[in-house]
Amino acid sequence: MLCLVGGVLYAFGLPPFGKEKGEIKASDVCRTLGSSSDSAAALKRVLPDKSSYTFDGAVTDGRTDDMDDSFFASCFVNGDGKQLVAATAEMTQYDKADEWVKDVVANSVSHASVKPFGAGDKAVASDRLAAIYLPCVSRGFERHLSVVVELKQLGTADGDQLREGLISLARNAALSAHQRAKCDVPAKVTR
Repeated sequence: MLCLVGGVLYAFGLPPFGKEKGEIKASDVCRTLGSSSDSAAALKRVLPDKSSYTFDGAVTDGRTDDMDDSFFASCFVNGDGKQLVAATAEMTQYDKADEWVKDVVANSVSHASVKPFGAGDKAVASDRLAAIYLPCVSRGFERHLSVVVELKQLGTADGDQLREGLISLARNAALSAHQRAKCDVPAKVTR
């Protein structure tokens, strides 16, 4: 009987025969996600178990001076060759923050699944997405940063743990983007 159970566990790759879980090192985490140690801890909570993780982050449209109204930064986290997390920060402008919420949520999750949390001028999160709309530029048309962290594959954590982990990642990414975009107004975001 013991051999049969062991054979079934082995055949399905279940513990103790499954792949070893890859390590998420703070030094590997995208700099665009802000604090490496905080982001690594949040990623460990939300990511599904994979044998290896890779990170690809960049600021592809950096704000060069006060007259520049563009900014784009990203971080993509992959595990075993599949995208697990997509995080972006871009400069944008909406007449109303609620319009921003509709656009951000419509592309990813149902509107009913997101609940507000305290950050920026508007922030919403679910167990699949966390997004913050934070002020950046005060002159001319007020520009904001739209920071969106989307979990593409669920891990084993429960919904509340996933939501809190994504909120932590979004806050870290928002603070990083606010600094990198040389924003001139307070971010209204805390860790």
